[in-house]
Amino acid sequence: MSDQPSPESIQAWIVKLDAEDSDTRESAAIELLEIGAPAVEPLIEALQHAGWRTRYYAAWALGQIGDARAVEPLIKVLTSDPDSVVQDWAASALGEIGDARGIPPLLQALRHPQASVRRNAASALGYIGGKDAVPGLTAALKDADPLVRGAAANALGLIGDASCVPALLDAADDLDDWVRGSIATALGQLGATGAVDRLLAYLQSEGQWTRYNAAWALGQIGDARAVKPLIRASETDDQFLKRRTTEALQKLGH
Repeated sequence: MSDQPSPESIQAWIVKLDAEDSDTRESAAIELLEIGAPAVEPLIEALQHAGWRTRYYAAWALGQIGDARAVEPLIKVLTSDPDSVVQDWAASALGEIGDARGIPPLLQALRHPQASVRRNAASALGYIGGKDAVPGLTAALKDADPLVRGAAANALGLIGDASCVPALLDAADDLDDWVRGSIATALGQLGATGAVDRLLAYLQSEGQWTRYNAAWALGQIGDARAVKPLIRASETDDQFLKRRTTEALQKLGH
């Protein structure tokens, strides 16, 4: 491929985004990604294509390219596209680009009827960051879907605003192992010293992600109260838990 692809060659790849064969579609999307900036405007136009697959792959490619010209068109797709799968990828793409203009529509998307859109919106907000997203994400900790709740917890940890710690602790009795593990990770990222007792309880949970991530979080927080429980937890045949507890103990100087 030449360094300066022609508009005709770019358009030929755009057409292939709607091919029946999935390998053809994926190859076309990757080619457009590799073209980069010259493909941005044609991909933005493709967001209005009649075929949902073209819009889907166009949103993905725009997110991977990361050009800020795509932000407003992707917001339009997120808020108005008739296909929730396309909206999913518009949300993800906004997170990849990381532009703060995406925060208000992504917060709105946390109330979308489709759980996958809510999940991707929560994740995207974590990548963009910003305290403005914290209230919406703390509310999403009560979402009916566990994947949304876990994504919200992960996003709060990435944003790093300690004001969300009480909400994370309120959500800590979640019945889903992955959600509790995500809460543990967030508490560790936030250095939440007030969460040590809860994390020590997590360390004895039946849920593997809860245990693994609690061990990691205790190492991040660095409270000496965790040393003996971590030593006990390290005496296990679970090699992943053993590694996590050993790493945590090393952070604590043991």
